[in-house]
Amino acid sequence: MLCQTAIVYGRKIDDTIYSFGHEGVLYRQSFIMYDRETNSLWVHTTGEAINGPMKGKVLTFLPSVVTSWKRWRTLHPKTTVLTGQRGSRRMGHLGLHENPQRYGISIGQGTNPKLYPFADLMARRVINDTYAGKAVVVLFDADSKTAKAYERGARAFTWKDGKLIDETGCEWDLLSGTQKKQDGARLKEIPATTWLVSRWHGFYPKGPVWQAK
Repeated sequence: MLCQTAIVYGRKIDDTIYSFGHEGVLYRQSFIMYDRETNSLWVHTTGEAINGPMKGKVLTFLPSVVTSWKRWRTLHPKTTVLTGQRGSRRMGHLGLHENPQRYGISIGQGTNPKLYPFADLMARRVINDTYAGKAVVVLFDADSKTAKAYERGARAFTWKDGKLIDETGCEWDLLSGTQKKQDGARLKEIPATTWLVSRWHGFYPKGPVWQAK
């Protein structure tokens, strides 16, 4: 089974913009990319070059989201879509909506990411936590099975009566991280991506997993 995770990276390294292709091989059930400029090989789930002149370099992890098309269009009604030709080979099926408890959201990059299982997020909807010395909040939308992560600063969030509120009672939009009233403040999004939990453990067998205290 493949890793079933979609990750977005920046292509610029040391003032050079690189272009990438699919090498057609797997590494620990993760597909391998190559860059056309140096022909180095990169692991798509970590963004790290593992062979070639760029070995040891790491692509910059960018914020992205795995969500339903309906939810995306609600948030971005003027969105455009990149179309392409469907491949002839079956690449597997993302069973997020059928079995969300098998998935989680991973924040961070490199050797120290942290996983927040959807099984916990479905029960709590909001997790206030600390990661890499920063106060963070991880949120879950039950309808679209969408998880997002933000820096929360000094705020503490709760889920009450179907609403995301902070300690002052102000309501926030879960998927955009924006305050619905007052000054319309916006939380800083943390790069994160949805993972199949079993494959995340395969890549990070000693990686931290959030647990209720």
